[in-house]
Amino acid sequence: MNAVFNRPVHIPALRIGINGRFLVAKQTGVQRAAYNLLISLLEIDKQNTYIIFTGEEQSSNPAWKKPNVEMVYSNIKSGENIKNHLWEQFILPTLALNAKVDLLHSPANMAPLMFKGRSIVNIHDLCFIVNPQWYSFAFRSLYSLLIPKIARSASRVITNSNNSRNDIFQYCGIDSNKVNLIYWAVDESFREDDSSFHAALASDDFILYVGSLEPRKNISNLILAYEKFREQHPSTRTKLCLIGGENPLFAAVKLEAKRFKDDIFLLGYVDETLLRYCYRKARCVVYPSLYEGFGLPPLEAMACGAPVITSCTSSLPEVVGKAALLVNPLDINQIADAMYQVISDPKLAERLSQLGLERVKQFSWSTVARHTLSIYYEVAGVTGRDEKTGQAISPSLWKYWKQKEQKSIKVVPKNARS
Repeated sequence: MNAVFNRPVHIPALRIGINGRFLVAKQTGVQRAAYNLLISLLEIDKQNTYIIFTGEEQSSNPAWKKPNVEMVYSNIKSGENIKNHLWEQFILPTLALNAKVDLLHSPANMAPLMFKGRSIVNIHDLCFIVNPQWYSFAFRSLYSLLIPKIARSASRVITNSNNSRNDIFQYCGIDSNKVNLIYWAVDESFREDDSSFHAALASDDFILYVGSLEPRKNISNLILAYEKFREQHPSTRTKLCLIGGENPLFAAVKLEAKRFKDDIFLLGYVDETLLRYCYRKARCVVYPSLYEGFGLPPLEAMACGAPVITSCTSSLPEVVGKAALLVNPLDINQIADAMYQVISDPKLAERLSQLGLERVKQFSWSTVARHTLSIYYEVAGVTGRDEKTGQAISPSLWKYWKQKEQKSIKVVPKNARS
């Protein structure tokens, strides 16, 4: 096949299996990202058929009512983690085989080891191996055993940062040509105007944290830094608002505030409308995580125009670039000083807001979907390649991707394919 597709190319439509266990799991960052990826794939790809294996509760979701989507329902439900894991490992391989999929994509870390066909898995991070003390014994034992085996058995591994990619090389022992880097993106809803929505918050003067309440998120140091910020600047009345909840899979985290307890609010999980509202109202968003595979909250905050303070560790500098204040997450004084800088300097806050809005433009789910689709074709044996990136890609997708550049590509119509 000619690399620039200057002659007709016959490519049959693929049957792409999607491991939809994530659709009935608790919706944290990994599950939200997998959902956004799937929605974006269905928006850009009308040629291939997607077979989604998931629970019956998804039968009412209008997102799957598309001509090129087939649903295969099983008796898996939200909150039944052990049962759902067993379904994924022992039932899903047979379902995928019976559905005659050309490949099976598991976009949320776990995948069935017993599936013998072509497979792709997204592994977002290996924090449970790098820092096992942050997780429950059961969680880290299971994941540390399974994830390296899943990575080695998969046809291709996709991850979302160079930091995670390097960890996969180090701890899973697989070749570099088997791992693809595709950055995550921000849900388009975070870029929308929610000016008509109002919520009764305790104050409009607050610092915001968004994320699960687990040890690696460094909430204890965040609270200590907030207390120091308030002690050093007694005239301020800025509150601290924490959005997120605890997960029993992670080691317990103690939220102990010695002072200013009445000014620290824990909202728990909130819906996305309220989350966007809080991002837009916050004086700044502080995300002092000790380790991230990617780190969605800083980008979500940027999309909403919030100034961001985040850690100089793991993947976070890679994600935020120069659009955030970077701090040592172990240095309480540095975090407190960064809070004061942003709260006390409107020009700095505005500059960070504008830099963030520009930075987030580099991350879109349509781009994530296009790159993922090109990997589908490569794993399935399609040999055409994008002349700029070297990635495998179908002629029809090439045409979609490059039409703005007015490239002339000769593609055989669907009804003329043999």
